[in-house]
Amino acid sequence: MVQQDLAAAQQLCTLLAKFKERRGLSFEKLAERSLCSRGTAENYITKPGHSRGEGILNSLLTALEVTDDERAEAVRLHRLTRPNTPDPATVGWSVAAAEADCTVWEMDEFTPAEATVHPAIRRGRVVANDHNDVMSPPAYVQRDHDTSLRADVAASASGELRALVVLRGGPSTGKTRSLFEAVQALGVGWAVVRPRSASALRGLVTSGLLYGRRCVLWLNELQTFLGPNGTGLSLDVLRDLFTATRHHNGGKPRSPHPIVMVGTLWAEKLRDATTSADHLSDNRDLLVNANQWVHWHDIPRDFSPHERQKAQALVASTGDARLRAALTNPDRVGFTQTLAGGHELLQHYLTAPNPMDQLLLDAAGDARRLGHTSPMSVSLLRAIATALWREERGQATPPHGWFDTAIAHATQPLRSTQGVQALIPLDDPGPDDTASEHVTYELADYLEQHLSLTRRTQPVVDAVWDALHDHSAGPEDLFNAAIFASARGRFDHGEALYRTAGTPEALAELARLLANRPGREHDAEQAYRAAVAGGHPVVLYEFLPWLEQQPDREGDIEQAYLDAIARGERPVRNLFAHWLSRQPGRVEDAERLHLDGIAEGIPAARIGFAKWLATVPGRKAEAEQAYRDAIADGDADTLIMFAQWLSHQPGREEETERVYRKAVTADGSGARPGFAGARHAFASWLARQPGRKAEAEQAYRDAIAAEDLRAAEGLAKLLSRQPGREKETEQAYRDAIAADDYDSARLFADWLSRQPGREAEAEQAYRDAAAAGGLFVQSAFADWLSRQPGREAEAEQAYRDSIVGGELLAVEAFRGWLEQQPGLEEEVEQAYRYAIAVGHPEALSSFVKWLAVQPGREHDAEQIARRGLAD
Repeated sequence: MVQQDLAAAQQLCTLLAKFKERRGLSFEKLAERSLCSRGTAENYITKPGHSRGEGILNSLLTALEVTDDERAEAVRLHRLTRPNTPDPATVGWSVAAAEADCTVWEMDEFTPAEATVHPAIRRGRVVANDHNDVMSPPAYVQRDHDTSLRADVAASASGELRALVVLRGGPSTGKTRSLFEAVQALGVGWAVVRPRSASALRGLVTSGLLYGRRCVLWLNELQTFLGPNGTGLSLDVLRDLFTATRHHNGGKPRSPHPIVMVGTLWAEKLRDATTSADHLSDNRDLLVNANQWVHWHDIPRDFSPHERQKAQALVASTGDARLRAALTNPDRVGFTQTLAGGHELLQHYLTAPNPMDQLLLDAAGDARRLGHTSPMSVSLLRAIATALWREERGQATPPHGWFDTAIAHATQPLRSTQGVQALIPLDDPGPDDTASEHVTYELADYLEQHLSLTRRTQPVVDAVWDALHDHSAGPEDLFNAAIFASARGRFDHGEALYRTAGTPEALAELARLLANRPGREHDAEQAYRAAVAGGHPVVLYEFLPWLEQQPDREGDIEQAYLDAIARGERPVRNLFAHWLSRQPGRVEDAERLHLDGIAEGIPAARIGFAKWLATVPGRKAEAEQAYRDAIADGDADTLIMFAQWLSHQPGREEETERVYRKAVTADGSGARPGFAGARHAFASWLARQPGRKAEAEQAYRDAIAAEDLRAAEGLAKLLSRQPGREKETEQAYRDAIAADDYDSARLFADWLSRQPGREAEAEQAYRDAAAAGGLFVQSAFADWLSRQPGREAEAEQAYRDSIVGGELLAVEAFRGWLEQQPGLEEEVEQAYRYAIAVGHPEALSSFVKWLAVQPGREHDAEQIARRGLAD
């Protein structure tokens, strides 16, 4: 170490010793808090010549609770000690990132622009110069949600919280800026990791990129990383990511490094990603069902009065004209939307000088609303825009050079040389290269939301589906487009898109599509078999029951079961046994199958045998013994199942209660997928027993104390049935809502609607629940509106909004409401066609059923079922 480096090292040791003395920590306690050994901590502080890494320094500084200025000085001195030597933790970082298909930054290199914070724009003309300050964001206005958000980020950084922290809100509401400021507070020494795709995110578990560094996993626009089951972020992937950063690597111990996972998500994107379709169950488990792995923070559309006061103070202290303009909000779009150029983007679209300029943006909006989530290629935009042109003008060719002109208009920076753009080039083209075939584009999110809403019911012509088929970037986009096409009754296009996607998930969806079309049974079976052969995780359990419904296929059915068992699909044994039981003379074979599984030591074989015996007439005693044998194997979940079975046996209430209590004490979590926690299950059983409401209430409260998130809703339901306990009921619902139980928000609104004189609060509760992305809220709100005198028009609009949002109950509820008015069959049909046009997943099948019972429309129903519905 040269003399000047040694001097800096001595100064650093002196500074660290001062921090340690101030905190009164021993080296043992300091090592424990900074997640390093005692020797490392002592050498770092007492030996100037000791080799240092910046990651350890930041761990020590965090444990010593230094200020930002003190941290900056310590890091400055550290870097002087080794001016030409890279931090070992960063060696090979960029190479590993490239291999993992990720973009990475050191925290001090992670700028608002890198985070994709919308550039704030000015009113009036801005003169371009080399130091154009338009790209520098204005001073940050502290938001009401920042305290809880930053607390979660800090808890993640310390290792106390293992959860994905997500900001939820509409476009241009300040989500990204708020999240950026929260992670920037972590300081230098942290690295930021942004996967480039959903598959890259899933691959992070085994990539090694997150090992040895303090990392922020930056999942802005979280919908980018979601996907059909097995292709995107899921609870399993999330757990594995947290586990991977704490365990050993190749048998060698690895220092634990907390990982901070953060993301943003639109409420609309949340609803789109979590419909009840089977292929999205991973998303629902992650984002809708209550769990400890996702912490939500909601950001409202506009500033609260308290936030506006803070903004006014900043304007007074900084004189920033951008903040002043946002406060004035002359276009009535909102504070953050003004800063992000929402009004300018909309006007740029609406006042496009040439028809093709606007059609190009319509094409981008259509690609997004039809499921294309990847960056959009030139060929895709050109093909869709041309299709839209010809839809209006026949087969006429667009004007010569139209695409270059339209791209130039769409990518024009607004209000400044570096302002917002309607279409954002992602490949850094030169000034004369924006229309190059290799450039891809993103659509400004404010404009995306506007176009998604205004064009949602716009018919989609064949040429647009063809463009998505021919120019989509990969199987995920093809798969999404196939879903949208099929939901709109465009079966031929859906089938072609599924086949081209070719993934096991796409083939499974193709099989489901074909299975519901008369005369396509053979094609459906082929698709099912291809999906199974491709390794789809669950389609086998759909294929086998479907095959059982096909006449005269007993031999093929049995062989399919045997093949699945031979491949190691152990759960199939139970299904096979149930099928065998229904075949004449095969009950003994079914029992032998179960007993063989028990003899082979197959997990859950005993409980499978017990559940099977429970369905066989006259074998209750044997079923009970099988349950007890399974419990003896130590399966706490079996206790819950046994208690549920006992609860259906007359006169065995005392035994049922004993088993429930044993389940509660046997396993504190008491949980397994598909079952509520043991405490919650016990409380629910108690609530059904005469005269035991007080005990049920205490059991619910015990479950809440044990962090069973669903128990608060159960308590609220119990209290709501007891006169005079309205205040406690309301508090229980509010507690459930605070625990992010989205279903409770709707139930609370339903409960409020039944309280005399609280109609206005009920309406606001429905609106709040819908804004939070709750399931089936909009249709429940529409039902409530339909019962309010004089609000029929609002009810109709609410029904239409719920259909647009994909709520499964909405179509039937709207039809039922219309049918209450005699002679409105035409309006009912229009409602169905509207639902189909917006891609409601159940509308087409419901329409076919409705047509089938209309006099003289049987043929129409059959034709639509066979060929689909033309737009």
